[in-house]
Amino acid sequence: MKHKIRSLTLEVTILLFIVFILAITTLVGFLDKYLMIPITVIILISIITGFFIDRIILVWLVTIVTFIGIAFVLNIGSQVNGIVKTLLLVIFPFFATMSSLIRIRILSRSTLINNRKLIMRKMEKKNLITKTPTQVSLRKYYDKIVTQFSDREQLVVLTLISLPYYEQREYADQNQLFKVLSDISVLLKDKRLPSERIFTFDNNEFIIVSLRMEEDEVNALNVETRKQLNDIYFMLNGKKHELRYQFASIKLDQQHPLNFDDVLKKLYRNLETDLIDEYLL
Repeated sequence: MKHKIRSLTLEVTILLFIVFILAITTLVGFLDKYLMIPITVIILISIITGFFIDRIILVWLVTIVTFIGIAFVLNIGSQVNGIVKTLLLVIFPFFATMSSLIRIRILSRSTLINNRKLIMRKMEKKNLITKTPTQVSLRKYYDKIVTQFSDREQLVVLTLISLPYYEQREYADQNQLFKVLSDISVLLKDKRLPSERIFTFDNNEFIIVSLRMEEDEVNALNVETRKQLNDIYFMLNGKKHELRYQFASIKLDQQHPLNFDDVLKKLYRNLETDLIDEYLL
């Protein structure tokens, strides 16, 4: 909302600036048509000067030109209209200053837009809550793994950990939910093996990529991780609420690797199986 207000103010400022230029040139032409072209040239020079010259140099230049203008106006005599004298005196300082201010506003807007784009690019690659890479990075990492597959390459296993009822908990207490996600991320980074890569997928899911590990090893680790996650609670109104997690894993087929979307479909099907097993228990 603030960005829109700044953009509107800048546009209105430029519009008023243009209107003021036209008004000044029209007024001078009405008072003394012979001075219309010189005044217009002075306005153009002052705008160019203010837009391209450094502010400190501009201050000195405006000061010098103002003193020269005063001396010039005093020596003109009475043959020139008093209003025109005043305009000759203030045109350069005014338009140079306004041009410099508009340049600053344009640069500020440009910096704001660039910073916003940079933040968006960072958010695409890294989740700001969990401090882990996102699905954009995961897709690239998966493609890299697949291209490096060979007959001698050891197994690669993907594990999906899902936190159900995300929307309900977000509605109940968003800050507490963000803390839970952060705590889960910290636990996974601390307890999982250093060789494993952890990614945040969507808002309520984590995917762990286990390289050069047998499927049984990963399953054993998942059992331990499930137990460790039980120490994380969702606090609501001063009470601890236990969290339930769904786990699913898949071993990548090195001979016939699937694309990433097909791998996800298999993981989600396995996730449904985990939910059914939990319900039956």
